[in-house]
Order: sequence, then C-alpha cells, then structure tokens
Amino acid sequence: MSGNIKKGLWMALYSAGCGLMLSIFPFIKSGVNLIFSLLALVIAIFYFKRSSSLRSRIVFVVFALLFFVFFTFVMAVVLYSRSQSLPGAA
Repeated sequence: MSGNIKKGLWMALYSAGCGLMLSIFPFIKSGVNLIFSLLALVIAIFYFKRSSSLRSRIVFVVFALLFFVFFTFVMAVVLYSRSQSLPGAA
C-alpha cells in the first residue's frame, strides 16, 4: 500500500508543478512566459518517463488541469486584491 501512496504523492507533486507553471504563463506579458510553458512541458515529460500506465497519465493530466484552475484563481484574487482597496469593516 505504501507504494501506491508514494506514486500518488509523486503524481500530485508533478501535476502541481505543471499546473503552477501553466498558471504563471498568462500573467506574464513578455517573452519570458514561454519559459514557464516549456517548464510545464519538461515536467510532463519527466512524469511520463516515470509512469508508463495510461491510467496514471490521464490522472496526471486531470490533476494538472485542476491545479491550473486553482492556481489561476488564487493569482487572480491576489492581483485583484492588491489593485483594489478593500472595504472597511462594518
């Protein structure tokens, strides 16, 4: 059972890294944003080398997309809260 937990944690780590790199991509306006997309591609390639089963690859892609949406939402909230003044407490 510990082997499955270890594989799951590695998958979560790789997919979180890939989702984070993909979520940084739209927030940077210069050519540097291409580095983040390439890093996401490299992370995916390393995970696909590590894992050979189709099921784990599909789960990786699904979790990477979920992390992408989560990190994009968090970054949008942080950027919005920095640019807007927060209302005073009632």
